[in-house]
Amino acid sequence: MATAITLAAQPRDTNMTNKALRRAQIVPGVVYGRHLEAKSVQCGYLALARVVRQAGTSRLISLSLAGEQAQRNVLVREVQRDPITDRILHIDFYAIVAGQRLRLEVPLVQRGKSPAEEIGGVVSQLLDTIEVECLPEDMPASIDVDLSRLLVLHARLAVRDLAIPQNVTVLTPADAEVVHIATQRIKEEVEEAAPAEVEEAEAAAPGEAEEAGEAKEKEKEP
Repeated sequence: MATAITLAAQPRDTNMTNKALRRAQIVPGVVYGRHLEAKSVQCGYLALARVVRQAGTSRLISLSLAGEQAQRNVLVREVQRDPITDRILHIDFYAIVAGQRLRLEVPLVQRGKSPAEEIGGVVSQLLDTIEVECLPEDMPASIDVDLSRLLVLHARLAVRDLAIPQNVTVLTPADAEVVHIATQRIKEEVEEAAPAEVEEAEAAAPGEAEEAGEAKEKEKEP
């Protein structure tokens, strides 16, 4: 079980616009959840950016709100960013109710090295996350993908092959492929196939348009 990350927040200063808050290195946000009236909050930018990097969307955050004695366990639900600078503009926190089971996407992290890479194999990961369900305190920050188990070319690991922590239920199908070892040649062929298919479609488009035009002309003939 991962240790909760801490973050301090304050009630939203309604005398300042969102633009003024951001200029002061403060990010506006909201906290909401089951049986909880939504609360407008604000956080210091640097502290919030650090927490978002650490927590992602699957790790618990212990949020302390000025004026409240008890801390709240929350998850990052949505982060709005500037499309150009990638700076955080607004954040949504989801407050967790004790005993409430959660469904979340947990990231898959590669660990170790495949022996097949020594003979020209290339690791290809097909799933970056899997969906799990568990209590908040049992939610893993990530799940390891042990590449050392891929011993030969074309070896593969499915969801059923992952080491899942106790008290965690996996909702992603067990036979879903997570990672496999391909040869460099096959990998290059796959990468080249996609652009080729696009070019074929584009080349076919003018011909189709021409045929449609001819059909219309025939309809006009007496």
